[in-house]
Amino acid sequence: NCRINDADSAFRVFKVMPQKGCRRNEVSYTNLIHGFCEAGKIDEALKLFYHMGEDDCHPTVRTYTVLIYALCRSGMKMEALSLFKEMMDKGCEPNVHTYTVLIDSMCKDNKLDEAKKMLNAITLKGLVPSVVTYNALIDGYCKEGMIDVAFEVLDAMELNNCRPNIRTYNELICGFCKARKVHKAMTVLSKMLDQGLSPSLMTYNLLIHGQCKEGHLDSAFRLLNLMNDNGVVPDQWTYSALISTLCKKGRVYEAHGLLDSLKEKGIMPNEVIYTALIGGYCKLEKIDVSHSLLERMLAENCIPNSWTLNVLI
Repeated sequence: NCRINDADSAFRVFKVMPQKGCRRNEVSYTNLIHGFCEAGKIDEALKLFYHMGEDDCHPTVRTYTVLIYALCRSGMKMEALSLFKEMMDKGCEPNVHTYTVLIDSMCKDNKLDEAKKMLNAITLKGLVPSVVTYNALIDGYCKEGMIDVAFEVLDAMELNNCRPNIRTYNELICGFCKARKVHKAMTVLSKMLDQGLSPSLMTYNLLIHGQCKEGHLDSAFRLLNLMNDNGVVPDQWTYSALISTLCKKGRVYEAHGLLDSLKEKGIMPNEVIYTALIGGYCKLEKIDVSHSLLERMLAENCIPNSWTLNVLI
């Protein structure tokens, strides 16, 4: 029942287990605690956790990790750390997953020094950090613009024979594009391809947006071609970057042609695309075309935002 997100029904079965001659063990407790956590019922999960001793059951590393993850996800970070300390005090050794949950939480809170210390603690204990552990740190450093440190984490990752995945490279690409170092983001793409990884839609979108932000339309369109050659289907966000940049450069008719090509590709234009084109035609003083685009936008149930209305005023 926990697997189908019906923790309440599972709890009813759990309650009658002793009457049916079934012993409640660590596995049944942990599964039910996990079910309550997934349903957002952390208080019930904790109540059950502190009743385990009544059945002579002791929390396992999975029991603690499930609760620590749920507490972190709910913003109860202090409670998660308190439970982690309790786990250590009781001699239940955390595993890589437990540490990863806390490292990810610390990185999201911008506590990068604490997260790095915890990564060091993993290696000192002889545990091997996973790709998810490293990705959490890389993402944290990239979000703070500390790309050089993120690259040091990537180097450590490779030294420890932990193979980066698409998410690792996407986080680095995102970091470089945010720092307006799209040329370095392109070197990450090359490294990714050298590793035999296939860039995802997100990879291409990050790079296309990065190139467009710098006004490098030719490079952005080359990426679009590469994307198509590799069988990755562009989406509305791919085209929103291209159309917006074409309009900013005064190439409104080309942008309009790109909009018209979307229908045959099965892509619905979003408000960013329409707003860019409406603004582009307003600058050309073609107000009638802007109004017809607004009508088309509304007919397609694409809701104008404040920017759309501002460009029309």
